[in-house]
Amino acid sequence: MSARRRFMEPYSIQPAVTFNDRVAHRLMELEGLNYSYKAIHQREDYSVRPSGRVIVSFKENNGTYTKEYGDNTAVANEYGSEYMAEKNLKEILVPEYIERTMGLFPNYNSFSEDLKIELIQSVFRGWGSPKAAGHINKGDYALAAVEFLDNKEYEDAAAGITNNAGIVPRMQALSDALIKESGM
Repeated sequence: MSARRRFMEPYSIQPAVTFNDRVAHRLMELEGLNYSYKAIHQREDYSVRPSGRVIVSFKENNGTYTKEYGDNTAVANEYGSEYMAEKNLKEILVPEYIERTMGLFPNYNSFSEDLKIELIQSVFRGWGSPKAAGHINKGDYALAAVEFLDNKEYEDAAAGITNNAGIVPRMQALSDALIKESGM
């Protein structure tokens, strides 16, 4: 093993310093990367490279391809790295989704950081609850928490009827943040 390779540190997620970093970390916690095991086995050990393991685009149910964390501009078999995924998330996607979230919730700046982060992760996933948004915008957070979970996709996932179990903790986290914001 060469001296250079021996001292190369494996990729690790950068520390969360700013609000945008904390949002990115929450999204990374909830979103998965599609690692290319084929690429890992055919090439050197990417887990010890500074740029991290190889990731590959993922075909969504609607036929489009996603790469990294929610970047829907990919094509089939497009490769990247953990480093680029984190960089793209923090520099491009998080600011975009903060803007989208602020557009849905005019009182966004008055919310707690926890609620802001959970709202952003819900918008990132594809916000689909106009009634809950209405309650949030009126300041009825407890009602919004109940309304947000009154959702067939959530109920089916929670009951184990669908393969989409990952939405349960995401949706529950926003509901919990709304309850906390209500003071209950």
